Amino acid sequence: MDKQFIAKYTPEAEEDLKNLDKQNLKRALRTVALFEYLGKTGINSRPLNKDGLFEMKCDKVRIYFMYHENNIIIIGLVALKKSQKAPEKHKLEAINNIKKYIRSNIHEKS
Repeated sequence: MDKQFIAKYTPEAEEDLKNLDKQNLKRALRTVALFEYLGKTGINSRPLNKDGLFEMKCDKVRIYFMYHENNIIIIGLVALKKSQKAPEKHKLEAINNIKKYIRSNIHEKS
């Protein structure tokens, strides 16, 4: 089975993952891996705003991401779920992390 998406992580998201406890880390990585193979139909994801930010959840963890060229998703923030609604500050932080990641990778390719 081929992957439908390729997940890329911003440095901030990688740091967020390192800060998770072992159980939540395994859940988050498994959720992203499933999303890579099954796409939107296999994992519960939903749009968060008009800027193109999405969220996938796995138990107590929120994973904020955006779609990018050719089946790539860029994960900008991983946070523990503390409320029913995604906090605005997490949304803004994720978008900023993703935009910074895209800018730095475009300059590296040039």
